[in-house]
Amino acid sequence: MVGWRTSVRRVWAAAGLTLILVACGGGSLTVPDYAGQSEDLVAVLAAQLESLDAAWESQAPTLGGARVYWDDRLAARREFLDGIQALDPPEELADLHNTAVELFSSIATTEEALAARVAAFETVADLEQMWETQEGQAAQAALEDVFELCRAAQTKVDATEERESLEDVAWIPAEMKQVIQVSFGCPE
Repeated sequence: MVGWRTSVRRVWAAAGLTLILVACGGGSLTVPDYAGQSEDLVAVLAAQLESLDAAWESQAPTLGGARVYWDDRLAARREFLDGIQALDPPEELADLHNTAVELFSSIATTEEALAARVAAFETVADLEQMWETQEGQAAQAALEDVFELCRAAQTKVDATEERESLEDVAWIPAEMKQVIQVSFGCPE
């Protein structure tokens, strides 16, 4: 059964990913277009992780089940990371996007190490046992970095509200008038 901390971690991870993706970006997409595509990728990842956790909870924990869980989780992470890397974010947010990609890569790397550790277990009692390992702690630290970026991205998104007063000024380019109102719910 997935413990309370694991469930909270999963929820915050999805919220943090959404925040970073909506607020990040360097290319041809507008901020709203980028946000929409990013949110779609996050929704797919969140659904996959939710399904994996539900499948894990529905059966007695076994080492074989843990290995399948981590294989599938890593596949979902890789698919998500490939999708994020394929996005062409708005230029004004390229640095934040690149930082987000680095952090998502870090999460994938730390979870790969955790999966390798779990593969070496002799028995598996629950997901908490996996997260309490040194590798699990490293994965949680990588997630904390996402939370920090989440808070920075929220600040950047909140700053767009100041642009509302520019909406009726004809000579200002549309991309400079974009207002994004999102509450990401980043952990404090």
